[in-house]
Amino acid sequence: MHYKIISILLFFLFHVSNYAQNLIPPMDIPLYLSGNFGELRSNHFHSGIDFKTESRTGIPVKSVKDGYLERLVISPWGYGRVLYITHPDGTQTVYGHLDRFSKTIENLARDNQYIKESFAIDLTLSPDEFRVKAGDIIGFSGNSGSSGGPHLHFEIRDLSAKTFIDPLPYFKNSIEDDIAPQVMGLMIFPQKGKGMINGGNTDVEIKIKNDKSGEQLLSPQIKVWGDVGIGIKAYDKMTGTYNTYLPRKIALEIDGKEIFAQDMGHFSLSETRYLNSLISFEEWIDNKSFFMKSFVESGNKLKIYKTKSNGIINVKEERLYKCRYTLEDDYENKAVFEFEIIGEKQKITENKPRGILFTYDKENKFSKEYISLTIPKGNLYTDIDFIYEEISGYTAFSPLYKLGERYPLHTYCPLKIKIKNNIFPDKTKYGIINVIGTKKSWIGGKYENGYLNTEIRELGNYSVSIDTIAPVIKPENPTGWSKSGKISFKVTDNLSGITEYKGTLDGNFVLFEYEPKAARVFCNFDPQRMKKGKQQLIFTVKDNCGNKSEYKKEISF
Repeated sequence: MHYKIISILLFFLFHVSNYAQNLIPPMDIPLYLSGNFGELRSNHFHSGIDFKTESRTGIPVKSVKDGYLERLVISPWGYGRVLYITHPDGTQTVYGHLDRFSKTIENLARDNQYIKESFAIDLTLSPDEFRVKAGDIIGFSGNSGSSGGPHLHFEIRDLSAKTFIDPLPYFKNSIEDDIAPQVMGLMIFPQKGKGMINGGNTDVEIKIKNDKSGEQLLSPQIKVWGDVGIGIKAYDKMTGTYNTYLPRKIALEIDGKEIFAQDMGHFSLSETRYLNSLISFEEWIDNKSFFMKSFVESGNKLKIYKTKSNGIINVKEERLYKCRYTLEDDYENKAVFEFEIIGEKQKITENKPRGILFTYDKENKFSKEYISLTIPKGNLYTDIDFIYEEISGYTAFSPLYKLGERYPLHTYCPLKIKIKNNIFPDKTKYGIINVIGTKKSWIGGKYENGYLNTEIRELGNYSVSIDTIAPVIKPENPTGWSKSGKISFKVTDNLSGITEYKGTLDGNFVLFEYEPKAARVFCNFDPQRMKKGKQQLIFTVKDNCGNKSEYKKEISF
């Protein structure tokens, strides 16, 4: 017991002392955020903060404290060009979407790209290979990877706890904020078979309006009975910016007693998809609007909550229930929003099961003659009704299998589909597709004895298709390549997606960089690794089904 108390105190003191420190700003420009920690994104929480870079690239980026470069990654996706610096106190800082690295690091990366003959690399270094001091320039800000515009993505990770930590408290002296969060709307969630709102048992959005006197009114009024949950749509603002952010803390009181609180100060990578349980997933996919639940579903293991009765309100008296939200940001700017719900007796609609009941606390399996799905325990956030439907003739090879309503799964779950009309001779061209409306997304799968095996992270509609069309290579201004020293192509694929590409000059590998956002692949002349004169360029591209295109041209540098 004494050991546990000491450990907890040491952990607390470590984090308090670290939060009390200020780090060197990563850039010598006024610091503003375009995104804060824990923000709600598609299927994940934002694991760092995004510093604005004045809508441009190329700003020097510095290490915020002493350490060593443990890892560098270059990828067309994700963080693009990213550096991971590990520090003596057990933390690691991450610098993402860089345009390029500092000269020494850039040469190290380029050498490894040529050794591996690949643009994408993931390199791990030992503690003695590349030491850095606080203030050392390690790279330059950019827009690489899956970035939507120039900025610096910055993270702090606690390596022992394996968590992401909110970096903003470290930069309070460099960033101003005197603006409180704001409530934008409410949503009421009657619990299945246990609660009602305004005579119905489906979720209801409550809009907030102001009358002529400025008093806030709710539309419609909230008349509930039984077990209900409340959700909130809320944003934060910061001084000097137009962006919106996530409030750091949210608390809900009913009749003066706190029943729910969340603090988005840290979370782990394994927890990030619990975002799909924190929000109304249906509202997100239908309207791209985030309503956060102020109650916790049984399968949600996110560790940011403090609740009473999981935040569920049991309305069993015909009276007014006084509700109060308190929202707070990292600077302790607070907003209070008070409202009332009306306890009004209503007949609670029976929860009649539809389809098959899948429970959150067990493994769930479904199989038919041509399809099987396994959802291991821990992948559902609550019990769901699984409704199966089969629409024949969707493709020449398979029906459309409706595997329940669209619903997120926490990790990848095995899906196996037998090809009903296995008539195509080249089995490598088969793949499973996910169908959302008119959009078809390639999932792929491994072919084996007439079946395709894959894994999915969302329930919904699936079928089997083929991809026999090779990627398209379109040269950009080839007559100007010799003069500019830059070879550039537009590269697109119709379905399964580009998986491999390679360029050579007279048979020697040359590095082409891939920008998926622009569907562009390009090569800049490198005097250290490329020769001048006339040479035969061969550029090849493959998709995930092995369809290949090739471009040949004699060029001169």
